[in-house]
Amino acid sequence: MKAIMVVFILAGGMFGLIILLDFIMGTAPNLLIWKALDPFRVMEPAEYVIVFLFALFFCIRLLRSYFKKKKKQNESQTN
Repeated sequence: MKAIMVVFILAGGMFGLIILLDFIMGTAPNLLIWKALDPFRVMEPAEYVIVFLFALFFCIRLLRSYFKKKKKQNESQTN
């Protein structure tokens, strides 16, 4: 529970910092939240590939650990 709260507090702080910095730089007030919530608007195509590869790598590692645990659990049940 503490870890989840820490994540939310850090995310809120970073979101607030982004909005504050945009406000200081002179961004129109009606665009502040939209700009903070849409980070992919400024990404280059190469960055999209990197984000996709990172997500793919994360999913592969997650699935591999799941199947490894499942296999270990099945081996312990058969013995």
